[in-house]
Amino acid sequence: MSCDRFKKCQGCVLNLVRQHLRQIDENTPTFNKEQQILTQLKQVFELLGAIIVTQEGQVQFMTQRGEQLLSQYFSPYAPDSLPEPLQNWFKHQISLLTSQGKVPSPCLPLHIEQAGKQLLVRLICDLIGEQYFLLLEEQELQSFSISSLELLGLTKREAEVLFWVAKDKSNAGIARVLGCCKGTVRKHLEHIYRKLGVQTRTAAVMVALEKLGLLKGEFVAVSS
Repeated sequence: MSCDRFKKCQGCVLNLVRQHLRQIDENTPTFNKEQQILTQLKQVFELLGAIIVTQEGQVQFMTQRGEQLLSQYFSPYAPDSLPEPLQNWFKHQISLLTSQGKVPSPCLPLHIEQAGKQLLVRLICDLIGEQYFLLLEEQELQSFSISSLELLGLTKREAEVLFWVAKDKSNAGIARVLGCCKGTVRKHLEHIYRKLGVQTRTAAVMVALEKLGLLKGEFVAVSS
């Protein structure tokens, strides 16, 4: 998931909570209103793969979805502490936090791949005192395809050009595949470079791979 998409998810949760709160009758007694608020927040929270841990990695609270994801990606594990790989990652993030005095970027989660899917774990600090919040989400693995490249803001033809660039085809070879001239391919490449903020064919492919979250693939080396 991209950083922008993660921020949108946060906004969706907040908007959902606000919508629920607006539905509460203003004439409801304060106690009942607070009870409704807590119930609604708990319902939203339970939909998340969420874990609250101490600085030492001891689990204080875990949603049912969080438990499901841990069981799926880490087996076996002790329910009162984080699985060892997750524990090591968490401690590293905390060491960065204490040494640099800043929160680790939510755009750099832990990725764990399994059977065509991946688990993303994000750290959100300063939830309650010395406790920390881990947000877990499962995603389908992206593939390097023409349709996935279109998700990066490329037109269909630009996505086709970049796809064949990644397969190490020359401009002439791409032109033959797409039934156009080399000049048209060069023009599409210029548009691709501008949209991805790069200047070479290699950089365009690497940025596309990074944006799609692909750490490895079946691609050959690309000349600049």
